[in-house]
Parts: sequence; C-alpha cells; structure tokens
Amino acid sequence: MFKGNKKYYYILAIVFIGVIVLQYMQPKPINWSRTYLKKDKIPFGCYAIFNLLETNYANHVLVNQQTMYDIDNQTNDSSNTLIIINDKVELSKLDLQSLFRFIKKGNTVFFASNLYQNTLKDTFKLDTQYNWGTTNSSLDSLILKPSFEVKYVAQKNNFLKSYIYSQVATESYFTSFDTTLFKVSSINKQNHPVLIEANVGKGKLLISSLPDVFGNLFIVNHNNRYYTYTLLSKIKNNTIIWDEYYKTYNVQQKGIFQFIFNNDSLYMGYIILIIGLFVFMIFEMKRRQRPIPIIKPLQNSTLEFVDVISHVYFNSNNHKHIAEETIQYFYFFIRKKFNANTNEMNDEFYGVISKLSGVDLSEVKKLFSYCQNLKQAPSLTQYDLLELNDRINNFKQKSIR
Repeated sequence: MFKGNKKYYYILAIVFIGVIVLQYMQPKPINWSRTYLKKDKIPFGCYAIFNLLETNYANHVLVNQQTMYDIDNQTNDSSNTLIIINDKVELSKLDLQSLFRFIKKGNTVFFASNLYQNTLKDTFKLDTQYNWGTTNSSLDSLILKPSFEVKYVAQKNNFLKSYIYSQVATESYFTSFDTTLFKVSSINKQNHPVLIEANVGKGKLLISSLPDVFGNLFIVNHNNRYYTYTLLSKIKNNTIIWDEYYKTYNVQQKGIFQFIFNNDSLYMGYIILIIGLFVFMIFEMKRRQRPIPIIKPLQNSTLEFVDVISHVYFNSNNHKHIAEETIQYFYFFIRKKFNANTNEMNDEFYGVISKLSGVDLSEVKKLFSYCQNLKQAPSLTQYDLLELNDRINNFKQKSIR
C-alpha cells in the first residue's frame, strides 16, 4: 500500500503537523465577557483584585459558593465583610432577610453592580441608569478614549482628585435611592451618585453602580486602581468573604463525567467498560470477507413536508395568526439571544437590546412598536406578513450577536 508513495504520506504528515502547530501558536482573542470571577485573568475578571485582598485588606479571605442564608448561619462574629460584584444583583426575600441579620451583627456588605432587581430595588428604592457611550467605534478607540469621570465626595486619602475611565467600561449611576438611609460617597462628572453607604444596625452597607472598576483592566498598572483601593479601605476587615455564588457566569452544574469520577463504584464500572470496548475492538479488527449489502439511503422528505404544510397554512388566509406566531418566535429569539425580558418593553429594554445587538436605538424601537401594532390589529394582509418578515430579518442581519 505504501510502496512508492511514502514521500506523499510524509508530505501530508508534515502539512498536518504544521497546521496544528500554527493553530496552536496563534494568539487567542481577548475575552471581553464581564465575568468578575476570581480565577479569570481577562479584562473584566477579578483575578488581580482578589489576590490583593488577603495581603492588604484582610487577615483571611473566604470564597462563598452558598446563598446569603447559609452565610448568615455560618458567621457569628462581627468582623466579616461580604463582597458581591456582578453585572446585576438579584436576591430573594429569604436572602434579603438573611442580609439584614448578617449586617446587624456588625458585619459589612458591599455590592457592586450595574443593575439591582426585585427585593433590593424595592427595599432600598434603588434605580440605576446606564450612560450609553459609543458602541460602533473600534476596540482600540474604546480603550483609549475617555468616557466618564468619578470622584469621592470626601477627597481625603485619595491619590487623585478624580478618576477618568475609558469608553470600554460601562457607566451606570443611581437615579434614586432611599435618601433617609444612604449617604453619597462618590459621584460622577454630572454629580450623579455612583457609591452610597448606610449604617444598618451595628454594621455597614455599601452599594456601588460601577462593577467594572474592579476588573483586571483597571487594576493592573492603571492609575485608576487607587479609586478601587480607597473603596476597599472603607470595607477593610478581619475576614473578607468573596462571593462566587451570585455571579452571572457561575456554573455549578456538574457534568456527567465529573459525577462518574467522584463515585468509586461508577468509576470502576467506567474503567471496566472502556477495557471491554478496547478488547472487543482488538478481536474485531480482523477483516471479515463478507459481501456488504447495498442499502438504499432513506429519502429525506422533511423539506417537502414542511413546504406542503407551510402552503396549506398560508393559503388558509389566517394572516393574523401567522403574524402572532412569527412575533412570538421572534420574542423567544430575543430572550434566548440577549437574556432580556420581553414582558416589560420600556426605554431600558430598548437600550439593552440596542447595546447588545449593535442596532440603532431608533430602529429597535420601531421594530418592537411595529410588532405590537400588528398584534393589536384586527386583521392583516399578506403584505403585512412580508413587511414583518423583512424587518425581523434585517434586525438579525445587523445584530452583532
């Protein structure tokens, strides 16, 4: 088989190995996901700030993988600081009750998030607003161009009077909060509060609207790290509890292989199965001289079936029902692709969709308004269906996700 053709196989092997080496040596693209996880060294991971805590701001650093209820039950002293950093924070009623008990013991809790939802929002009257920047610029431009400025109300112990962040960072600020409970500690250039704090019982609660300032990008050799250092000095304590439970990118589900390897019996059964399959393959490697029957491949009639059903469905002239089904499927696409709630369509919803998709805000509003008008119309024509289909396809083609 190889006689006289060895050189071609050598060339093929060299090309194959060369392609693998080139693919391996290519630089990996930068991951700009906002994970805020302690293990991530990406721009918006928190590897740098997490590794500074124990040596500078606490005697002990614990990593939390449990609910607020469990944290409260496992802490009895008043020398703890809980840090929760994420793009959004959502606590249940039980979590909120445990939070109050934890703080009233004399502990400190620090939240940093762009969005506060449900019980936190209702209890503390929290409402945040994004300050949308330029989204169609190049990445280098976003990193270099200044976007927003923050400063502490009390300038004491600050290295700089103000700290300017680039457009790659997300800016949000508080538009409302319980003024009888909180006082403003830090503001942006427009004098909107971005850091508020309150005394609750014997403890302290601090809430920030700028989680990006804790990212590696603004900590490692960046002038603005002193803003974060000053903030951490306000929550310095004997023990710091770093939360990894309430993270958006926290994955706690165990895979099937991890489950098998953690169980001695299943692991032994798995090994026996692999050995058995290996032995079977060895004995079955011998070629059997048997005629191989020619089997006619099955015809795929799925497309024909779909075509017939779609024509029947369209010829029924129930354009109203078809439009509602199309809109319902489009809303499902929005929820799955952008993790957005289509039950509440407001300016915040349109802004989030525009930012994540890269489509102009006015076009997003027009598209969803058109969908709502069709749903409320008593009857529709086939031209309305074509227009709806064109607008949805145009949005999907322009979307960057």
